[in-house]
Amino acid sequence: MKSLLLCLLILPIGLHAQTYVPFISTNDSSDTWMEVNSCNDFSCFESFTNRYSIAGDTTIGSFQYSKIFKKVKHVKGTVMGEWCDESINYYEYYFGALRENEKQVFLVPSFSSSEYLAYDFNLSVGDTLPSPDGNISANPIGRIINTIDSVLAFGSFRKRFVVDSRYVIEGIGASTGLFNPLVYYPSECYMAMHCYAEYGTPDLFLEDCNMNLNVYEIDKETESPVLVKIVDYMGRETPVIPNTTLIYIFSDGTTKKISKFQ
Repeated sequence: MKSLLLCLLILPIGLHAQTYVPFISTNDSSDTWMEVNSCNDFSCFESFTNRYSIAGDTTIGSFQYSKIFKKVKHVKGTVMGEWCDESINYYEYYFGALRENEKQVFLVPSFSSSEYLAYDFNLSVGDTLPSPDGNISANPIGRIINTIDSVLAFGSFRKRFVVDSRYVIEGIGASTGLFNPLVYYPSECYMAMHCYAEYGTPDLFLEDCNMNLNVYEIDKETESPVLVKIVDYMGRETPVIPNTTLIYIFSDGTTKKISKFQ
């Protein structure tokens, strides 16, 4: 049984001989990813909690792929007490087909018959990472590898490609989400991978892994959202300022106006 906690041990690549860790461990739904994408305009918010899972395989052309399914919790609501559409919806669909070859990960989206390169774990410092969303015209400035180190996850060391505050981990994916851009959205939006699991056991990816990762139990989540950041009315990130009303943005996309008085 794998540990319920991820031990992140950051070490220089050269200190440990590494065996490449495949992006997909099996085709039996043992891999699961959870990410959150949310935006608000300080009147209304919209949030997507996305969970990806592997279920079976398929053949496209001459290649065999693993099928990826995506389940979504879509929430819309009010931030400032003004009228906004408010709703919670759940839906699930076939997202695409994934394959690996020589440490490269390719995706055929459900709406296409052609694959694109989502991840490449052969790269070096100074190289440009692919954009996981397949946007080949994306600005490369935010995808140039600054450093490469090593992360211990599930008992194996994996390369970690670091780009400023963002990163990509071998066998897991990007800190911004499995198939999201590596470059962040504006300050009023939040985009991040929260958890990765193998065989039903979650591993910490960023800061919080307290949500049930069973893709079929998404509507039963009861865990409290985690504070992501605090911004002022101009959308600028800020520390807590006494006697000032600020906007707290949480991991489920909700926001609250909070004033802390001395």
